[in-house]
Amino acid sequence: MKRARTKLQVLGLLVIVVAVAPAVSGQAGTAKGTLTADAEKVVLTMATAVGYRAMNGQVVSVLLSDKAPDAKSFADDTRIGAGESYVPGIISGAWKSQHFTKHFSGFTFTFNESGRIIDEEILIGGKNKTFSLGGDEYVLELTSKGPKVAGRIRTKTPVVDAGRKVGLDATFEAPLTMVGK
Repeated sequence: MKRARTKLQVLGLLVIVVAVAPAVSGQAGTAKGTLTADAEKVVLTMATAVGYRAMNGQVVSVLLSDKAPDAKSFADDTRIGAGESYVPGIISGAWKSQHFTKHFSGFTFTFNESGRIIDEEILIGGKNKTFSLGGDEYVLELTSKGPKVAGRIRTKTPVVDAGRKVGLDATFEAPLTMVGK
């Protein structure tokens, strides 16, 4: 009897862990635009948007990339335990780790309820070559925050010189996948 109860408890814990992990990396959407860093150029064709409640309010993380992210890796990398909360950076960090394994190249950013960019990263060049410019270097024009996320993001000037010459100009539209509570 005790052994049966233990198996049921383990099964219950497994159900809880699976329930709090995002089921998908976000549904596929579209992006049109380019990201350049010095001589490297990425044609952005895919958009993915994931929303979640963080300690600082509702936020949305967006990935603009040349290829779709891997849903299984994303779920593994964003799994949280019962009672834990998502924080800005966990979603974009999962996408960053996929870039490190050369799954795709692109740009990820997170914005808050007021549409202000609070986290961003340029994913070009593989491991140890990603970098950020800071949210103030971009213009984000949102036309929809849900049930799809759509808009345009671009660098304030066509080319930002931050030790590397960087340019971004893309439109995007993706269904918003909500994770967490």
